[in-house]
Amino acid sequence: MFAISFVIPCYNAEAFILKNIIQLRKKITRLKLTYEIILIDDGSQDDTHVILKEIKKKYKFVNLIKNKKNTGKSYSILKGIKKSKYDNIIMIDCDLPYFQSLDKIVYFLKKNIDLVIINRKLKESKLANKKLNLYQVVRFCLGAIITFINKKLLKLDIEGGDTQAGLKGFKKNKYLKKNKFISTKFFFDLELIHLYSKKKLKIVSVKTIFDVPKKSSIKIFDPIKNYYILRELIKVLFFYTKAN
Repeated sequence: MFAISFVIPCYNAEAFILKNIIQLRKKITRLKLTYEIILIDDGSQDDTHVILKEIKKKYKFVNLIKNKKNTGKSYSILKGIKKSKYDNIIMIDCDLPYFQSLDKIVYFLKKNIDLVIINRKLKESKLANKKLNLYQVVRFCLGAIITFINKKLLKLDIEGGDTQAGLKGFKKNKYLKKNKFISTKFFFDLELIHLYSKKKLKIVSVKTIFDVPKKSSIKIFDPIKNYYILRELIKVLFFYTKAN
């Protein structure tokens, strides 16, 4: 059977993480995969870790990693990849965004595609709900700015330049193992796509029907949080534009 390691970073997810892991398990069972699920608690301040320990106790296919403090999504994903035992990786946010497209990610991995990304900027992708609140509008605009930067500065070889959608599948190859990633918090996705693009590996974009989350653990109106996002983005862009 086709084997996949699912890497899922978690932060303050007590309200939904158990339900989502059960939902994910049902989907994987239907897809008839050999699999493991690696859950990384990134220093949650609620009862997420308590729930994750119960999940690990119940399911043998679950591995659990705990960060002592909130270090960041990128750092957590890299820890999960290092712990993974299979050469096919699917990383997905713990709120299971774009879950309906998981079948397509698996399909293309089976076709030996090196990197499969959910791409909200494809013409065929659709926004499910166009009535957005203020948070959603700001988040949508921030995403558009990052996409513009990806296209103009990094010249990524993907249609639309969408790097940040929280569902991707990829092969764990020699380039991934040797690469030194700059991001610890927000931009592992961007670096991953840049790496696979520059190495001329096979990349496929998948259309999706998507919604903009109504809330998130990332507080986009928090000036301190925004400072760290901007600082890391500049750091990553400076490194890769210089490398180019």
